[in-house]
Amino acid sequence: MAGEASANKPGLVLALGGGGARGLAHIGVLQALAEYAVPVRAVVGTSIGAEIGAFYASGMSPDEIDDLATAFDWKQTLQLFMPDLATGGLVSGRKIMDFLQTRLGPYRIEKLSIGYAAVATDLESGEAVVLQSGPLVDAVRASISLPGLIAPHRIGNRYLLDGSVLNPLPFDVARSLFGGPVLAVAVHAGAYPSARAARSSQWPERVQQLLRQPWTKRAEGLRAWLEAQLIQYRERNDGPAWTARRVLDQALDLTQAEVVRLRAAASPPDLLLVPEVGRIGPLEFYRADEAIAAGYEAMTARLDELKKLTVTGRRIAR
Repeated sequence: MAGEASANKPGLVLALGGGGARGLAHIGVLQALAEYAVPVRAVVGTSIGAEIGAFYASGMSPDEIDDLATAFDWKQTLQLFMPDLATGGLVSGRKIMDFLQTRLGPYRIEKLSIGYAAVATDLESGEAVVLQSGPLVDAVRASISLPGLIAPHRIGNRYLLDGSVLNPLPFDVARSLFGGPVLAVAVHAGAYPSARAARSSQWPERVQQLLRQPWTKRAEGLRAWLEAQLIQYRERNDGPAWTARRVLDQALDLTQAEVVRLRAAASPPDLLLVPEVGRIGPLEFYRADEAIAAGYEAMTARLDELKKLTVTGRRIAR
């Protein structure tokens, strides 16, 4: 298997965390590593980290992944997450699966040229599931199944949810599977305790434009969802500091932060990056340029530390 072989190769093991659109920062990290000729021998990802990691492990260059991400504008983002009132989530995931299938469909994890694993959560047992064989597209689809938004994905007899539920930043899994050195990239909301994700000031006008379209008047479910987005925006930016929704979001963020802290105490990564993407909302994929730039800057600022890491007796970077 590629994963077993990668343990004997020189290079870095990446642990790419979940965080929705903030995770586009992973692309900038990969660009910096490529620019400075730092080899990567394995990638372990959760949620968006599993997706970006899969594109990279399938052979796409960081610049090709950049082109894919920056092609999304706000309308395309909305279409990808268009509510269809699926069982188990607001979105069935069919459009997301189609998007992934066209790019990852032919690949199996065990046939990849570098090691790869995706982390998901078993809905019934509550166990973390590490996917390291089988179709790459299924592993990614399972790992990005955000509870309440994207319906769980079935693999065999299991219904799988987003890996961030139990392991937002899987550096411990990366080390146990592939050894070190491990570079972890944190983009989960709990990594930014003082940040308040702010939508673009153009967001409410964009939603209003859609609500004025004739076709949205016939889609009651979509209209209800868009109107809810406006309410959430106003609560976050104009309303009381702590609405019920914000209290719930904050509680989940704090839980994720504590999970990462406890795992780091037991098995810390060799290097931890926290790109400055805390003010990007989890579904604001149209802000890809900002997130990618932040990832690149975070990595280049730590290059001296990175160069000191060694594997099999050799430095991983010149």
